[in-house]
Amino acid sequence: METYIQAFCEYRKEKKQVSDNTRLAYRSDLTRMVSHLRNNGVTSFEQVTETQLNSFILSAEREGLKASSIVRLISSIHNFFDFLTKKGVLKDDPAERIKAPKAEQAQQEIISVNELETLLSAPETDTPKGLRDRAMLELLYATGIHLNTLLSLKISQVHLRYKVLFVSVGDQNRVLPLGQPACEALEAYLEQGREALMKQNSDPDLLFYNKAGEEMTRQGFFKRITEYAKKAGLPNITPRILRNSMVHHMMCNGASYAGVHQLLGTKRLSAAMNFERQTQTIPDMYKQAHPRA
Repeated sequence: METYIQAFCEYRKEKKQVSDNTRLAYRSDLTRMVSHLRNNGVTSFEQVTETQLNSFILSAEREGLKASSIVRLISSIHNFFDFLTKKGVLKDDPAERIKAPKAEQAQQEIISVNELETLLSAPETDTPKGLRDRAMLELLYATGIHLNTLLSLKISQVHLRYKVLFVSVGDQNRVLPLGQPACEALEAYLEQGREALMKQNSDPDLLFYNKAGEEMTRQGFFKRITEYAKKAGLPNITPRILRNSMVHHMMCNGASYAGVHQLLGTKRLSAAMNFERQTQTIPDMYKQAHPRA
């Protein structure tokens, strides 16, 4: 059973380019699962049932594992059994109907860095739509821009050479830094996906096209991100949750509240935050604090 776990971890590293921390988290979660299964007489993954997986998750909850860790555990299980099914090791996926706890779905306003990386690796990047969706998710988390801004982006606003994105919201013109993963996802989409989605009557400057070669609707994007959240074993994810998560992750890495909101272009700050002294430029703060800079 450990052989399959090793193969899965190597696959996630090579094909999905997950971080070492995420790979270690996968290994820890799956090793914990295997220990539980063996204690209950299961010696191969072919024997695993949905009931046994639910029993394992319930036992983890009884042991006091916090809700966010349970969500990550379920994500690891989903990804692992999806891998075994696609590789032909299993005929049916016993984890297909397992969901995150309802209470966590209702309460969760941010996701962890590991959960974020699981979500970002959910799109299949061997299709034009998958390349587009990966680039869109990376851009949302990299910049914290609002969904309407993302959907209407023009290709002329992206400058990969300088790793920046130009956006205009109202009377604000802003230059936002882009991390390497976002740049790589955008480059892959521009080289291998965008032209395949473009139609004869498409706006030639629009960055992201839907299947009709037009600007994607909010409903269309929410449908896609919901599918990826389900695939990753996560509660429902929204652009606001990605934005909140970016703020939280950057502040955990030492960025100031005022500095992050300056990056986001937020106008309203409390008096206390306005008095906070800024000693770093936005690019410097971004490189220091953003998990995917």
